[in-house]
Amino acid sequence: MGRLAEALRANLKSVAESDARALREMDQELKAATSGVVPAEAQLTGQVNAKALLGKGSFKQQTVTTLKRLCKENGIKGFSKQKKAELCKTLEAQGIQAPPPPLESFSKKELVAMLKTLLELK
Repeated sequence: MGRLAEALRANLKSVAESDARALREMDQELKAATSGVVPAEAQLTGQVNAKALLGKGSFKQQTVTTLKRLCKENGIKGFSKQKKAELCKTLEAQGIQAPPPPLESFSKKELVAMLKTLLELK
């Protein structure tokens, strides 16, 4: 029974490592897409449009922390005590574009499909 348990643990560990690696790669692509900087490997192999893969974002999909960060980055004052709905309205009124949906909002199947598409584009 001990060998079987060890084999299962090793298998689960390798699956978890591959999932973590895939999520890290997607996170790097997302950060590059939202910062406007294209990774060097994407410049060499043709531009990868991760924003298009993630779809159009909405302020309502973001966390309050993210919304407050956006307000701060765009020089908006008086946002610290606002609730999520008020933050959304404030950002929309300022004409700020919503970031793509957070990775946490996608299912594992959707993330894998996006990663495959990214890898095919490279």
